[in-house]
Parts: sequence; structure tokens; C-alpha cells
Amino acid sequence: MVEGGWIFDVYPLQDRMVVWIKKRNGNLRLEDSSWKYCLYVATDDKSELLSILGEEKIMKAVEDYEFVLKYERLSDIIKKRVLKLSLKKAAKALKLARQIESFGKFQLYNVDLLPAQYYFYDKDLFPLAFCNFDSNHPSNIEVKDNVFSTDYRVPDFKSVHLTINLKKEGKIAKPGDTISSIIIQLSNERIEIQKESEVSTIQELMEELNTKIDPDFVFTDDGDSFTFPHLIHRSNVNGIPLIMGREPVALKKPDSKGSSYISYGKVYFKPTTTKLLGRIHIDLSDSFFLDEGNNSGGLHGLYEISRLCRMPLHTTSRASIGRCLSSLQFYYAIKKDILIPWKPTVAEHFKSFEELLIADRGGFIFEPDSRVHEQVAEFDFVSLYPNIMLQKNISAETVHCKCCSQSILRVPELDYNICEKVTGIVPTGLKIVLDKRLQYKKLEQIYSTNNGKRSIYDARKSALKWILVTSFGYLGFNNAKFGRIDAHIAVCAFDRHIFLQTSKIVETYGFSIVHGIVDSIWIQKKEAKMEYYMGLEEIIEKEIGFKLSFEGIYKWIAFLPSKINSNLSVVNRYFGAFQDSGLKVRGIETRRRDTPNFFSGFQNEILHIIAYGNNIKEVGRLMHYVNEHFQKYKQLLKEDGDISPEDLAFSKRRSKDLNEYQINRNTIENDAMKRLNKEGRSLTGGQILRYIIADYRGGKRSAIPLEIIDENTTYDKERYTELLVQICNSVIEPFGYTVSINNNHSS
Repeated sequence: MVEGGWIFDVYPLQDRMVVWIKKRNGNLRLEDSSWKYCLYVATDDKSELLSILGEEKIMKAVEDYEFVLKYERLSDIIKKRVLKLSLKKAAKALKLARQIESFGKFQLYNVDLLPAQYYFYDKDLFPLAFCNFDSNHPSNIEVKDNVFSTDYRVPDFKSVHLTINLKKEGKIAKPGDTISSIIIQLSNERIEIQKESEVSTIQELMEELNTKIDPDFVFTDDGDSFTFPHLIHRSNVNGIPLIMGREPVALKKPDSKGSSYISYGKVYFKPTTTKLLGRIHIDLSDSFFLDEGNNSGGLHGLYEISRLCRMPLHTTSRASIGRCLSSLQFYYAIKKDILIPWKPTVAEHFKSFEELLIADRGGFIFEPDSRVHEQVAEFDFVSLYPNIMLQKNISAETVHCKCCSQSILRVPELDYNICEKVTGIVPTGLKIVLDKRLQYKKLEQIYSTNNGKRSIYDARKSALKWILVTSFGYLGFNNAKFGRIDAHIAVCAFDRHIFLQTSKIVETYGFSIVHGIVDSIWIQKKEAKMEYYMGLEEIIEKEIGFKLSFEGIYKWIAFLPSKINSNLSVVNRYFGAFQDSGLKVRGIETRRRDTPNFFSGFQNEILHIIAYGNNIKEVGRLMHYVNEHFQKYKQLLKEDGDISPEDLAFSKRRSKDLNEYQINRNTIENDAMKRLNKEGRSLTGGQILRYIIADYRGGKRSAIPLEIIDENTTYDKERYTELLVQICNSVIEPFGYTVSINNNHSS
């Protein structure tokens, strides 16, 4: 019998793939035993490939094999004969690859793909695709949906939020702490489970989830790092198999607490994930798409990226944007018969010293004059770097391609050739992202009065934005499967060329450039009317070939100097008020995640006060209102108990493990980490330390981690007041005003 439903969850189980379908009236579990995980082996000496087939240790894991023609490397223009190994179990791919590697100089491909993603690529399926299926023939899933679609709908999901409460022996939770109660929060109901024994409490949790509620999504605030590891541990102590998914498989203790990794120069920590088979567990503390701070789209953003990049919802919720972008590229590579390298070996092309000087210049920067400017207009190029990659066909295999050495399309300044015959993997993947984002922008305008639809389209558009933002950096990432520094350099060269052309046009029409960086330019002209700017926008777009977005005219905008050297300007620290008094703020305290809520809220308020000033003189007249706010917040700091510790807490992402720091250094962070360690918790590189300053006076500085704060904890009022002064002055000082602890504002 043929039925309809949405693909909800996919995962390997032994020798088959399990597919969960969300129907309109329930859920259906399918098993597909026809699909096999395939890895590929290549070598320059083809006779050596035959030797692999004689290795019993290797062939025990292989279901079938054949020799096939594939593009072994991204830059290949002719397919090569490689060995395809179909595995009995998808989970054995990495182990088998290591065994093969130990036998000789083999190149291995498609080794470390997530089986569920590989299944989606091969079958041309994607999460939340609406399909027709026959439960008697589970491998025949007919997609009635399109990944290009912008009007798709998703089913009505049932969700719960899970919290556990402990009987703590100390301030920090420890494995021996028993579970006192469990809270299950539904959309309109709160269930508290608190039985006489821990065993009964855990058993009642499973009964509620698996039998009574049967949710599709399980949300937690710290499920990967604490909630589920603790539940699993307490279940093991009590001898209870903990079953929380739709598959009757008990959750196991994670192999590790997680791992630290570096991204764009920062250290991050990712805990080992807990997967609930047949359900989607989303840890809100470890989900980019559910993080309100980055405006990444929430659940509808998650759905959009999961569909587009063909990644399971569970995986997408925890994935970096670079990983999502890679998955999109992998799909197109497989469709083009290009193998995905296990260990990327694409080398940078040789460059002369002169080429290196040009290549290392990066994108365009026009340093601002660090002061307040009036009547400045801002233009932003729309998704400039991704559009350069798309329009100029920039990808690892297209820059310096072997087939078009005499191509007309050349990289400015460097004269690298770019392929004219084949569209690269990178622009192929970016095209759908750029096209869909543009469609969602149009749909937002069409449904401007329909709050429900508009918010959904905005969420999808915001999620796609992050793929575009990441795409440029990923070109030069050394671990990217399809990255190459030459392509990264080419994009920068085009950016410089575009901005130089733009600056000439701007100056030709009598405008002066106040600031320019990467894809934004601020320009000024005395008494210029709106139509002048609109006309200029049209001229630039026509001559340059890239679309501009007119952001508006600032009544005033302040570009800030370096805090270390006031004679140096900083390109990404500024704030300004548009003609409608709307604000744009970059790089100052209220935009920083490590700033306590108390300070960011204060700074945001005074920014909105001065935004009513139409010019520098009028902002000066508003300073008495700023001072009133300053006095109010200063008084709040003096009073005991009026501010929550949460609002006073600083947040610092640690770059190293505790034992790697010079622990005897007299710093606030070191003191907080030592106190936390004394209570039984040692931070790992990438984890966030949250603390309040307890004492900043004298030689000994102390801080209290947020986890161990109690009713007796006090904060250093004098230090917090000093910081309040700094926060205020960073905004009003460019206008010639300051405040101090003891005095009102002064000019």
C-alpha cells in the first residue's frame, strides 16, 4: 500500500538503514537493506589494487567489489579506474580504510562520510522531504518534493523540554548525585516526575516519553554535556536499561566527554552527542541554529539547512556551518562522479616572491578617520564574496585549471587562468543558496502583512546567510575537502578590483569615501539628496556587474580608534544612527558576548537616547539624559540584591585546559578557574567560564564562578562602577563628553 509522509530520521543499524517516516497520523519505521556504504581505493600501480582483494582480513568486511571509472581528484579531466568496495556494515568504513592504508600507498575516498548523509546523496533524498512509499518495498521511496522549493511545509511535530534535578552533595553536580525529580515541559503542560526512589523516577520518565507522549523532538539545555550522561550513569548504577528513542536500544555511556577544536583562530568545545534513534534530541546549548545570539533562524532555519545540505536533523543541529557547506559540496561531487578524499592533498601552486606580495593583500580596506561624521551613506554589496565565486567560477579546481590555460577569464593582478569549460564544485553549491535566499527575500516582501509566513521566510533566509558568510573562509581552510588557498586568494583579488573600480566611480561623481571594508562602503557628499545616492547605486551596479544594497543615510556615524593606540583606526568598531533613528552597531561592548547583560543593556539604552540627535550638536544636548541613566545604573550597583548574578557575569571562552595555564598568575579568570576546580569541575579548552568579580582591589584579585554562587556571594561594587564608566565613555567620548565615578558628564 502506497502512503505519503515526511522523511524524519535516518541512521544505520547493523547491515541496513533505518528510515523513519512522519505520517499525518503517526510514524512508520522502514528498513532498507539494499543500500551499502561504498568506499573507493586508488593507486598509481593498478596491479596493487588486486592485492587488496586477496587480503582475508579486509575482505571479511566487504559485501561486494567492482572496478569503476571515477574522477579521482577534483581537478581531473579524465575518469580513472578505481576499486569500489561495498561494505557489509557502514560503521566499519573507517576501520577498514586504516587497514587498507597499512598495506601500501593507496589513496582512499568516501571514507569518513556520515552514513545517513551518504544514503541521502546516493538516493537523492533529503530530510523532511515529502515522499510516497510502500512499507512492503522500503527501498523504493519516491520523492514528491523538491529541495529547490520555497513553499514546502513541514509536519506538526510534538516536542518536549527535559530537565533533571539532583540531590547535590556539593555546589557542583557529581556522578554520585541522585536524581530527585525530572521535569517534562510540553507546549501547554508541565509534568513533574518525583517518585519515592530514583529507579521509579527514571522508569516513569521512560513510560511518559515512550508510551504516553511519544515526542518527535526532545529539547534540553545541556543534554550532551550533562543531562543525558548523568541519566545514563544513574541508570547504570541502578541496573536499568535507559531507552529514550523509538528504537528499543539502551543509551550507552559516551566514550569521552567531548573534544576541543579550533575554528577561525578560536578554541571551541563540543561534547559527545547523545542520539535518540527515531527521535531528534536538540541540545540548546550546543546548537548554532537555536542560538538566539546569532540570528540563525531557529527551527525553520534548521529545517532549511537540513533539507538543502542533506544532513539529518540531529546532525545539522550540532554542526558547524562549514560542515553544512561541505555536505552540500559532497552531494554535488557524488552526482558529478567526483570522489571525496579522505585526507585532502591539494597543494598550493608555486608562487614567486612578487606574487606572494600581491596574493597576501587580502580584501579591500579603506581606513576610516576615527571621529564622528555627519550625513554619511552606506552601500553594501549583496553577498559579494559568494557572488564573486559564482560569477567568476572560482573553485579549487577552476583556478589554474589544466584545460583552459589561455582562458579569457583571469584573476586581476595575478593573471591566473580560470576554467571556462566546467563549473566548479564551489559555485555549483553556492548557486542554490544564493537563488533560494533571493527568493525568500522576495517572499518576505510579498507576505509583509502576514506575520506567520514572513517570519518563516526570514528564518530560512537567515540560515542561508550563514552558509554564504562561511563559504569564503572555507575556500582557504586547510582541512576542507575541496579547499585551496589559490581560490581564496583569487576572491580577494577580485574584491580589491571591484572596490577600486567602485571608488573611482564614487569620486568621479563628487562623493568622498569615508570608510570601506570587504563588501561595505561609506560615502559622503555635502547636501546630497536621496535621489543622488539612488542614481549612484544604479551606475555602480551597471559598471561593476554586482548588485548593491543601499543601507541608508546616517545622521551621524562614529568610527572608533584602537583602545591600545588612539592614533590607529579600527575598521570594524563603529556605531551610527540612520535618519529614522535606527541604529547600526559593530564591535563595541553591547555587541560582545562576553559583556555582562547589565552593561550591554545600559550601553544599548544610551545609544537609543543619542540616536534621537540629528547631528553632533543635538547629541550634545542629550547628554543630560545619558547622565541620568548613568546615575541610575550607578545607584543600582550600590544597592544590595537589586541585580541578579546572571546579569553581572562575564563570559570567557577558555583557549586551553586548566593545567595548561600558568595557574599562579594573578588574574581574575585564573582565580575563577581554580575555585571551580576545587569544587570538582575542571574546564577544557573551548568551554565557557562565567564568573562575577568579587574583589579587584589590592594585589589579590578574586572571582566567583557562576555555578558556585550562593546567597552570601558579593561583588566588587567599586570595580563594576569603574567598568560602567568605561562602557558609557566608549559611546559618548567620540562626541567630546565623558563621565566619571564622582562627577557628572563633562565636555
